[in-house]
Amino acid sequence: MPDLDTPWNTVGVRVRSARVAAGMTVRELSRRIGVSASHVSQVERGIGAFSVPALYAVARELGVSMNELLDPPNPHASVAVGVSSGGDLAVAGIIQRAADHPTIKLSSGPRWSRLTAAGEVDAEFLEVVYSPGTTAPSEDIRHEGREYGIVISGRMNVMVDGAVAVLEPGDSIVFDSSLPHRFWNESDVDVRAIWFVRDRNPGDAVPHG
Repeated sequence: MPDLDTPWNTVGVRVRSARVAAGMTVRELSRRIGVSASHVSQVERGIGAFSVPALYAVARELGVSMNELLDPPNPHASVAVGVSSGGDLAVAGIIQRAADHPTIKLSSGPRWSRLTAAGEVDAEFLEVVYSPGTTAPSEDIRHEGREYGIVISGRMNVMVDGAVAVLEPGDSIVFDSSLPHRFWNESDVDVRAIWFVRDRNPGDAVPHG
């Protein structure tokens, strides 16, 4: 069975390739996304990881989609346009088994698991898991699009445009992604939520932070 996690050394190689293609130096990219040049260099060498806000910023500054950076190196399912009668829905990309969700862990942030067999052009459908006992992030997240989420288990702390709330299991949230927002988990158990992000401009959709 293929490795469905996306290791940071794979992401680092992709970041470096996109940066070189954009004609940008490590120092310039670091200046634009607000981290040190050594941090960018560590990520590109596979010995560091970006935070959620930094990863959004990298995708924006390099003009690439999250799928280009985060897709697993050996995707499990091929995606077909349709499926004939009696065909395999998993092979057709219509369903995805629980064991096949591509996953990546962000620095000081959630674990993202994509719930589609391949990256969508203008949307992301995700399971997000926050480890217990985290504090509020120091940086806001902002990007184009609109987000829809529902908490499945645990208690999620949220801040959107300066307003703070706690979401309990079954609570849902919808907001414009261009508003400054943060998510974290102050409880002593994992938070698990399902998230959908619709992009206003197809090709630029990015996941929840």
